[in-house]
Amino acid sequence: MSADQVTDTEFDIPLQQMVTFRLSRVHAKLNAQAARILKETAGISLSQWRIFVMIESHGKITPAQIVKRTDFDKGQVSRTVKGMLREGLISVEGSESDQRSHTVEFTDNGFAIFQQARPAMRARQNALLGSLTASERQVMFTAMDKLELAMEQIEDESQS
Repeated sequence: MSADQVTDTEFDIPLQQMVTFRLSRVHAKLNAQAARILKETAGISLSQWRIFVMIESHGKITPAQIVKRTDFDKGQVSRTVKGMLREGLISVEGSESDQRSHTVEFTDNGFAIFQQARPAMRARQNALLGSLTASERQVMFTAMDKLELAMEQIEDESQS
């Protein structure tokens, strides 16, 4: 057994050292903080911000593409898009090739609200990443990539 492998006795570890617990805790805190910032700076939800970011990054995009590229919950994306349409934050355009599909994009009002929230969210991102050295950021992203790969391998093994 290599020094990097985990033994059965190592699973008797404190909750604070369990990967899923720590990631879940950090995730919850990051989401709560982002939601607070977005509400205070622009009056939008975290889900709305995420839709805005996808539109800003990809231009016109379908809700299905948002789900595929982000792994966001399909129902949550659908509800958020419908709410944003009602609020006039985004507009919808039907697809010429598929009547069931439609793309969403910013309205002028939606883009203005996105721009209103952007500086605070950018400052937050910079503060979070700035709390780590360049090598720590690289290690963190490499570790996340490895965890995602391990999860995929576990899934593949459980389905065979």
